Amino acid sequence: MPYLKVGVWEIRANGWRGRLLIRRIDEIGRLSGRLDGHAISGWWNERGHRLSFVVDAEGEDSSDDLAFSGYAWDELTEAGSGRSYYLAGSYDTFGGGGGAKDRETFGWFATLASTGPIPISEV
Repeated sequence: MPYLKVGVWEIRANGWRGRLLIRRIDEIGRLSGRLDGHAISGWWNERGHRLSFVVDAEGEDSSDDLAFSGYAWDELTEAGSGRSYYLAGSYDTFGGGGGAKDRETFGWFATLASTGPIPISEV
């Protein structure tokens, strides 16, 4: 079982809030899911606790896609009765993806909201 939790993550990226659904991680680390309704695909590196994925903007121009990378970690909850899970990193924009020629990289972080069966509304 991979360290990265499959489930719904609450994500914040450059002032924007949304939901990152990590649906599946296979035996070689291929990752799939959705980011606010857009398909994602990428890789999970178990040894380095590193993930990378591309958000398919579903347009004709692939320059609208976004490329995310980051790391996972966990901490003991303040109550000391469990663990909280986090992701953080950066993402790059391309041509039409919201960046500019002098600013194309932005930060993001996420917290695990729920694990287990994925709600139909998230599929």
